Amino acid sequence: IRNELREVGEALTYTDLRKQSIRREIMRLTDLQHHQVDDSVVEDVFDSWLSTRHASADKYLFSDCVDALEAIQLQHPDAIIGAITNGRGNPLFMPSVKDFFHFCVSGEDEGVFPKRKPDKGIYEAALGTFYNLRKEESPDSLNWIHVGDDLANDVGAAAITGAKSIWLSAEEEESDLPSWSTATKEEMERRAKLNDSAKKYVSSKISSLNELESAVMHVLTSEG
Repeated sequence: IRNELREVGEALTYTDLRKQSIRREIMRLTDLQHHQVDDSVVEDVFDSWLSTRHASADKYLFSDCVDALEAIQLQHPDAIIGAITNGRGNPLFMPSVKDFFHFCVSGEDEGVFPKRKPDKGIYEAALGTFYNLRKEESPDSLNWIHVGDDLANDVGAAAITGAKSIWLSAEEEESDLPSWSTATKEEMERRAKLNDSAKKYVSSKISSLNELESAVMHVLTSEG
């Protein structure tokens, strides 16, 4: 489906993409035609997948994730913590971490799509959400730190909108294209260039989340 959309230049949310995949799989297994697959069935299957996706993500969190969030909350009790994601994964629906987060902005949100990472639009939307929560905050006094594991999507893109970036680099990036990827060679080459250009924006690099609080303090004191 992604290859078909690429050929016609059509943008589609990951939600709609998955619903199309569900419909096609039902058609393949049942020999039903497109119009014979009821929308409510597709919606039910998708909702079941999304619920399972959140349960699985909550179950398989990094082992040091909760401890890292607790340390941040303890040392910086006035901090606003938000999640920025291109898809539908939302920590507010994950029991182990939901109480640490104040908001989640998705690239599928109304007013954001199709401005997904690395587009600066999704980060501007996150800033807008932050200022709605902290109306007294001035842009001049804002200490915004973004933590992510992707150089292009997280480090470089967030820095463009004013964030100090902490790069979680747990292991070396693979140079070979994964077998499941639908990315073209040109897209991979473009991503490699974005990764290289983003490296200069790394304010701190960590290999695990148990280093996060120290990295945050390093960034804050360096700015001070």
